[in-house]
Amino acid sequence: MSDTITYEQPLLERMRLFMRIEELMHRFRFSMEGKSGWETHCALTTLIEILDLTNRVDLKRELMKELERQIANLSRLVSEPSVDQDRLTRVIEQQRQLIEQIHTINGQLDQQIKTNDFFGSIRQRNSIPGGTCDFDLPAYHFWLARPATERRELLRGWSQPFQEINEAVGLVLKLIRNSAEPRTLVAESGFYEQSLDTSIPWQMIRITMPSDSICYPEISAGRQRFSVRFLKPGDMRQRPRQCDQNVEFQLTCCAL
Repeated sequence: MSDTITYEQPLLERMRLFMRIEELMHRFRFSMEGKSGWETHCALTTLIEILDLTNRVDLKRELMKELERQIANLSRLVSEPSVDQDRLTRVIEQQRQLIEQIHTINGQLDQQIKTNDFFGSIRQRNSIPGGTCDFDLPAYHFWLARPATERRELLRGWSQPFQEINEAVGLVLKLIRNSAEPRTLVAESGFYEQSLDTSIPWQMIRITMPSDSICYPEISAGRQRFSVRFLKPGDMRQRPRQCDQNVEFQLTCCAL
């Protein structure tokens, strides 16, 4: 178990989209590997969340735009002697391959399952609290009792376009997260504020703290500045309050 915990704040709507996709895909993969019907149900409801999210925006277009933007920025480093040129070349080539891979995904990401009656019935009933009970969906109840390998095979088929998308999202976010080194700072009386250079395309703020810390950061960010309040959650039964002592933390402002 890690001895630190990192809190991230996206600074662009595109980053919010990618981070939500990443979070949902982590949950989907974890649940899909489970053997019980309850874990399969969690995986399926997570896949429905992914569909609901991607139906609101052209994810393929946003992802290709970001990959192309990163390629352009990284290509400027080709002549820098301090840069590992072999590694840079591999990263750029991987990004170009991912763009081609996304291009090959025909139609909408949910094209394979939006015409599937079984999936559609589950998706429709899932919007109702408790709507997937066995008396509502006996076919679903039957399927959840099938062997785990059979359930996983169907889930993998339904999620295949998103697995390919997630590979590109993972690379985009990894490069952004690794674009800067963390700095150790102190928030006096639990508060920290910093201005941002508007000429730099900031994409994410990361705050890292010991996992046994008694407080957590609440980040408020805009284009020109951001602030962080460190709050004590107490026993989670009452409203958290701001720390009244100095808090040491690591700050990473990411831009690529």
